[in-house]
Amino acid sequence: MDSNLHSAQKLKAEIQASKLFRFLMTKEQKEEAERIEIQLNHTIEVIEKYYKYFSDSGWCLYDSMNIKVAEKAVIAYETQGKEEGEQVLLSFYKSDVKEVIHWIKNKAKPFMDRYDLIQKAFDDHFNGRYYASIPLFLIIIDGAVNDYTHSKGFFAEGTDVTAWDCLVGCDDSLLKMQKIYTLSRTKTNNDEIRIPYRNGILHGRDLNYGNEYVSCKCVALLFALADWMQLKSNEDNRKEQFEKENNPPPISESLAKIKQNREDRKIISEWKPRKVIIEQDMPRCPKLEDCEQYPYVVPIIKTFEAWHKRNYGELSKHLKKLFSYEGTDSKRAGECKKLFSSKQLIDFEIQEIEERGCCLTRILTKVTWKKEDETITELLEFGSAYLNQNDETASPWRNNGEWQIIPWKVQGLYE
Repeated sequence: MDSNLHSAQKLKAEIQASKLFRFLMTKEQKEEAERIEIQLNHTIEVIEKYYKYFSDSGWCLYDSMNIKVAEKAVIAYETQGKEEGEQVLLSFYKSDVKEVIHWIKNKAKPFMDRYDLIQKAFDDHFNGRYYASIPLFLIIIDGAVNDYTHSKGFFAEGTDVTAWDCLVGCDDSLLKMQKIYTLSRTKTNNDEIRIPYRNGILHGRDLNYGNEYVSCKCVALLFALADWMQLKSNEDNRKEQFEKENNPPPISESLAKIKQNREDRKIISEWKPRKVIIEQDMPRCPKLEDCEQYPYVVPIIKTFEAWHKRNYGELSKHLKKLFSYEGTDSKRAGECKKLFSSKQLIDFEIQEIEERGCCLTRILTKVTWKKEDETITELLEFGSAYLNQNDETASPWRNNGEWQIIPWKVQGLYE
């Protein structure tokens, strides 16, 4: 396991230590411990094999990547060969990745500033115009990293792309891609390349670069760098939390926590979702007084109230996760104003409510606004999650958090 994955190493050590006390555990606790160990070992195995099989070919693994895609690629490699393994990755980056492009802009301001260019590059990419998409991706990547570091682009010598306790900070991730992609290309080459050699492509030496392999690897790198910027920005907080967790609490506190966890598990196991029927259980255009039994709708109502009143400071607080790449409330309010000031809210309706867990509900809304002389109606999907002040899942029955909005499918706001 890569030495940079501190949390995974810690969890593995804790699992090994817990085996000394398995005789004190209930049957259910033993099964849960075994399940966690199997899942952790499997995930580590997939990560290590992915690096071994694909990193030399320029495929970057990153923290937000769907581990099922990596697993499928590894299995295809082992059963059918490298070509089939890469076909799994090509298929993902040519089609399925469409659903998560908006993640890039939400993770770091340099990518938000370039989102128009990013959309153009993806349009070329999805339509097979690889000779156009690839240089544009490389330009976006270099400029975004330059803005983030306030110093150098990704492909410049000496640019530090390390990050603590994450996949993109591992030796076989961004560091390796940086070395591969910046290899010297001193001669004109007419043969097809399948790696995004930045210097050869942008300096006109690698002429036969326009293929799905090169473009898809640029897409993977784009997502990896978005993860890196986000994880680098909160690196100090993550380290502090890690150190705090390594200092064990008093025994009395641990015993109280065990009792609380047992009670919480009982409540969660007994929880059943309600079928919420719009217009019967909840008005299509609800007010706060309609939400006594459905508190997860409250932040939705407050969000649209703030939008209607053009209170961008309040709106940015409710949509904090939409502007998570900004580090302060004032900057988030500024970004919120840029996005919403041209949109005059007319009305909103709740279309669907789906209780997915005792701490998470899916809410689909139909929103109409006016932009210049055009009236626009879009479906916007949100999650409403019960979180504490550390953005961790909390327990509504303990009143130790609040319902917060998580933007899920809100691409319509950027049209």
